[in-house]
Amino acid sequence: MSKKLLIVESTKKARTIKGMLGADYSVKATGGHIMEMPSDDMHVNLKDFTPTLYLIRGKGKKLDELKQAATTAETVYLATDMDREGEAIAQHVAMRFGRTIANKIQRITFTAITQADIRAALASPRQINQRLVEAQTARRVTDRLVGYMVSPVLWQGLSGMKRLSAGRVQSPALWLVVERERAIKAFVPEEWWSIEAELSKTADPTQQKFWASLFKIKGKKPELKTQADAQQVLDGLKGADWRVDRVEKGTYSRKPYPPFTTDSMQQAASSQLGFTPRLTMKTAQELYEGVKLAEGKAVGLITYIRTDSVAVAPEAQQAARAVVTKYWGEAYLPPHPPIYQTRDKTAQEAHEAIRPVDPWKTPKAVEAYLTPQQHNLYRLIWRRFIASQMKPAVYDTITVDIETLISGSQTIYLFRARGRTLRFAGFLKVYGVDVDAEEARIKKGRETEQDEREGIENKIMPELVKGDMLTLHQLLPKQHFTQPPKRYTEAQLIGALKKLGLGRPSTYATIIETLKSRKYVGVEQKRLYPTPLGFQVCELLEKHVQMAVDVGFTARMETDLDRIARGEIDRLTVMHEFYEPFKATVEQAMVAAAVERKPAAKVTRQGYKGRRSGKSAPLPKSEKEGQVCPQCGEGTLVVKKGKFGAFLGCSRYALGCQYTENIPGASRKKRRRRKK
Repeated sequence: MSKKLLIVESTKKARTIKGMLGADYSVKATGGHIMEMPSDDMHVNLKDFTPTLYLIRGKGKKLDELKQAATTAETVYLATDMDREGEAIAQHVAMRFGRTIANKIQRITFTAITQADIRAALASPRQINQRLVEAQTARRVTDRLVGYMVSPVLWQGLSGMKRLSAGRVQSPALWLVVERERAIKAFVPEEWWSIEAELSKTADPTQQKFWASLFKIKGKKPELKTQADAQQVLDGLKGADWRVDRVEKGTYSRKPYPPFTTDSMQQAASSQLGFTPRLTMKTAQELYEGVKLAEGKAVGLITYIRTDSVAVAPEAQQAARAVVTKYWGEAYLPPHPPIYQTRDKTAQEAHEAIRPVDPWKTPKAVEAYLTPQQHNLYRLIWRRFIASQMKPAVYDTITVDIETLISGSQTIYLFRARGRTLRFAGFLKVYGVDVDAEEARIKKGRETEQDEREGIENKIMPELVKGDMLTLHQLLPKQHFTQPPKRYTEAQLIGALKKLGLGRPSTYATIIETLKSRKYVGVEQKRLYPTPLGFQVCELLEKHVQMAVDVGFTARMETDLDRIARGEIDRLTVMHEFYEPFKATVEQAMVAAAVERKPAAKVTRQGYKGRRSGKSAPLPKSEKEGQVCPQCGEGTLVVKKGKFGAFLGCSRYALGCQYTENIPGASRKKRRRRKK
């Protein structure tokens, strides 16, 4: 017995940690998962819903190396990632090691790759959390069942496309993109007009001008739908006197954003850096696993990157407060460190938000050791975290209502001017005013510089009091049209998935990459659009397997997986509640899809090329179609098209029944005999 063995997932992470623990520890990596369900079949026992796992090809040598090291080690620490996947990997490693090594195994996790964090984890080991393993197993089995049960429905309904696939979260994500496209196509723009007035205080010799927008007509909001409506207002304002009717001054406090979660980091990196979610996660992984700095040793710069939590360790808050005090002064510190509440009920508070491991490592201090992409993302994460620990920004606001008097009569048209000036920058000193405005627009679902119906906001306003007379310089009528919703960017789709409770931090980017690789969606001007094939797939699922694209159904399943992880419900109960109705739906869908079979939209590497040229040969009829399957007694016989021609097969093929038979009279291609 000699060294203690610490096992992580990533080889790069292993190198970083090895330099921190010294000669008493041996650090090795699994290289990700070591066991998986092969793709050649379903590999799920439908009685107890357990997966059949096999050692991944090429991992035998790696496992032998780990086992040999574990045999001679005093203690084996399984330090795989702290999410469900990491817990499952730890379980699989322990299972393959066998009983002789089992009594040596301890499970540890840490949010950051630092000597202090790892030492703290080593001081408080635990057992493998079987509830997390069960939740991961349920997720993996459910994903496999959905994929293997629903994909044949697509093959049955859309001929000639065996690459078609469905997924538990992939299909609802596709539905979101398709539904947005439908809304865009169905949108009918409506015309509307605004009227703005350029004014100044009559007694002001400097003529400090400002803008006001038409706010009320006879006490009601204006509805100017045509140019004629606007012209009627202009005519009514001829010869009017303009006078200040009301002045309201106030202050507006703008709180900082919480530190990043996985989805908010991806959205911010998309809008501010132009990163795709995939690039964001790749770069963040590099920062998390370690970068060599001046001392020559690799150091993890940010905390764990797959998290839904906005929680922050107290020591990290104190370090951030010290940084703020040094660079900006105590005036920018709130009396107490802010506490951010995670709104997502499924988030694990034991996890932290994504933050710099050491706030004293400023972006400028580490810039020379990072690639441009790494530096840009690190700077974004650092600024977000430091800003989250600062005081709110404070604005002075002013709202001025302006009456228009015609021959001394009561006003008909009321205009309103608004102004906002920054009194105290607070967190914006770090985060930036422009970035804050952009974040606010994304949060509200707006992507225009200003919601035009709110009118103009003046950056500078003259001193005004009730009764001040104003001089009109010009009246400006403007034509507008209501705008359709915009297509999702990749980051916005991830935000929608998060809001709806679909997927988890570890799967967001993969879901979108799958949609793109399957040619279900394309990217145009950095926005996602459904291809004709994507439309076909979505429409077929909506019609025959609506559960597969039902956002609510999928979100409830995600919630159930979290309940398994918390020990509130057992895996078998969840699987039975899911499987029974899903199986019935799929069986009906297989028959219905076969009847409505049509050629699939053809998509090549270059994109959509239209439907397949020429007419596909119609499938032959069979008197046995619709009869009960003689093998399983549950499914029905349907006509299928195979590599060598048409045949009869069981509708429960996706559920394990492999029964087939020839159709009398149907032409069959001969199998070519291989030369010996």
